[in-house]
Amino acid sequence: MLKKLAIFNFLSVVLALGINFLAQTGQINGKTIGEISDKYPNLFTPADYAFVIWGPIFIGLLAFSGFMVYQAFSNGKYTGFIKNTSGWFIVANIAMSCWIIAWLYEYIGLSVIFMFLILMKLLKIILNNNMEKWDAPIQTIAFYWWPICLFSGWISVAVIANMASYLSKTGWDGAIFSEVEWTVIMIGVATIINLLMIHLRNMREFAAVGIWALIAIYVRHQGAEELIAKTALGGAILLLLNITYHAFINRKTNPVYRLLHGDKI
Repeated sequence: MLKKLAIFNFLSVVLALGINFLAQTGQINGKTIGEISDKYPNLFTPADYAFVIWGPIFIGLLAFSGFMVYQAFSNGKYTGFIKNTSGWFIVANIAMSCWIIAWLYEYIGLSVIFMFLILMKLLKIILNNNMEKWDAPIQTIAFYWWPICLFSGWISVAVIANMASYLSKTGWDGAIFSEVEWTVIMIGVATIINLLMIHLRNMREFAAVGIWALIAIYVRHQGAEELIAKTALGGAILLLLNITYHAFINRKTNPVYRLLHGDKI
C-alpha cells in the first residue's frame, strides 16, 4: 500500500505539471492563465515576474514525491511522512489541475472553491506531520517540509488573489471601502497570516514566499498606487525582520548549524 501511495503521489504531480504546461501554451480553451488574469484585474495581483515561482514549486514537488517513491521502494527510514500524508497530497494536485481548467473556462467562482480545497489539504498535511514543530533529520526537512512550505505559502497568497478576481468578475463595488483600501486590507491579512505561520508553526519558508509576493505587489504599484506599494513593502520588511529574529533565536535547531557543529541530523 505504501508503494502504491508513493507512486500515485508522484503521478499526481506529473498530472498537475502536464495540465499546467498545456494551460501556459494555450492548449486548453485557447487561452492562458495570464490572459484570464488580465481579463479580471485587481490590485492585489503581483507583478508578472512573481509567477516564475511555480518553477521552484514544481521542482520541489517532484523532489518531494520522488523521494517518497525512493523511500517506499528502498524500505527507507523516512516513510512515516508518506503514511501521514495519506491521500491529501493527491487531492491537492487533482484540485490544482481542476483549478486550472475552471480558471481557463472562466468559472472563476468554482476556481475559488478549488483553490480553498488545495489550501485545506496542504494544511492537513502540515498538521498530520506536525511539520516544523520538532527537530527532524535534514532529509525530512529538505525533501518533505520545504516543498510543502513553498507550495502552501504561495497558495495562501493565490487564494486572496483568486477571491479578488472573482469579486472583479461579479462587479462588486467594494461597499464601504474603495478598491485601494480593500487591497491594503488584504495585504494586512496576508502579512498577519505569514506572521502567525512564523511564530506558531516555525514555518519561515512559508513566510519567505509571502515576502516574494509582497515585493512583487510593491514593484507593480510603485509610482502608481503609492499607498498599496508602501503597505506591501512595509509588510515584506516586517516579515523579513520576524524571519531573521526567529531564525536567530532558533539557530541551534537549524540543520546547517547542527551540521557545522557536528550534531547528528
